[in-house]
Amino acid sequence: MAGVIHKEDLKRIAGFSANGSLVVSLYLDVDGAKYPRIQDYERELHRLEKKAEDQWLNGDQEISKEKKVALKKDFKKINSFVTGKWHRQGHKGLAIFSCVEAGFWEVYEFPVGLTSALTIGHEPHTVKLTALMDEHKRFCVVSVNRNKSRFFTVYLGGIEEHHGVLIDDSVPDQVKEGEWAGLRQSRIARHIEDHVQRHLKEVARLTYNFFLGHNFDLLVVAGHKELIPRFESLLHPYLKERLAGEFQAEPDAPLSEIIKRGLLVEKDFRVHEEQLLFERLNEENHKGGLGVVGLKPTIDALMRGQADTLLLAADSSVSGFICQKDRCLSLESGGCRVCGEALSPSKDIVEDMVQIALVQNVKIAHLSHVEKFRAEAKYGALLRFGL
Repeated sequence: MAGVIHKEDLKRIAGFSANGSLVVSLYLDVDGAKYPRIQDYERELHRLEKKAEDQWLNGDQEISKEKKVALKKDFKKINSFVTGKWHRQGHKGLAIFSCVEAGFWEVYEFPVGLTSALTIGHEPHTVKLTALMDEHKRFCVVSVNRNKSRFFTVYLGGIEEHHGVLIDDSVPDQVKEGEWAGLRQSRIARHIEDHVQRHLKEVARLTYNFFLGHNFDLLVVAGHKELIPRFESLLHPYLKERLAGEFQAEPDAPLSEIIKRGLLVEKDFRVHEEQLLFERLNEENHKGGLGVVGLKPTIDALMRGQADTLLLAADSSVSGFICQKDRCLSLESGGCRVCGEALSPSKDIVEDMVQIALVQNVKIAHLSHVEKFRAEAKYGALLRFGL
């Protein structure tokens, strides 16, 4: 069955070992705006499969007869799934990873479009997934006023509401004439503000519990201008670290407004964070510093287990060499620095870097909004320790 991808899924896919078998990775654009009919995206699938068959089954790829048979089974299984049991149902992207020989089959649906591609290799192709998940963080929007709150999660362009509406009926919106007889106006105001403060504390508590249950990346607060800083001051430190911004809106605002305003805040935050990463990389890129720039220094940092954050430009790729046994990478042919065996050619060493980074729990950031990095550096790493 198809599902929505999570970080745990990505790490599991990256850690999959085909033990010498070939893995088919399919990314298929099924956006109804581009492919209004089912036959349209099915035709795109057939085009990708035909190209792969010409290269791997009928071309000059030197693979065994057994692997060709297995690839035919992979193609057949993927084709049967997409053209048979699977239904688009509003999704815009589809990713499938298949290795019949190893019993590996993963399917994920996306509410955002993907660039269609079919890749065959000894491991799943995950660069596209890391870039997509880096571009679309999972974030929570908490909309709060003096007596209501609503919780939403926004991920990959989609929005989901949680908990419904929390209403604290004990918080009066205003004081009517004749109420609170015998009390001074200042006591009335304090009484109301006390209830408001308790309400905000309760929402802050629920937000922390919600984080523990859903583990979102970023938090966006929506509400009245004067209430937002009061609410944010009550948040758990973990949540304060994840604050991406805020906007003014009522809890009863339409979902379309919530997602539109929330995505704008998330994008501004992302651009700002990318710039900070780039500036930190430049500051640390010196002898004895905790940053390296360039493909070879970045590969070396990964091989030494130094990398804390792998920085990549969008759509970057380059050929190189790899030891399939020890996952040792190099830009030059020769022997593996671990086992000494001859390195094998790799069509995309950046994909191999991503695989290794995921297994090592290295954070991956695609600096798609920093033009200078994309044009000049393209590869870099922030380090856990220096040498």
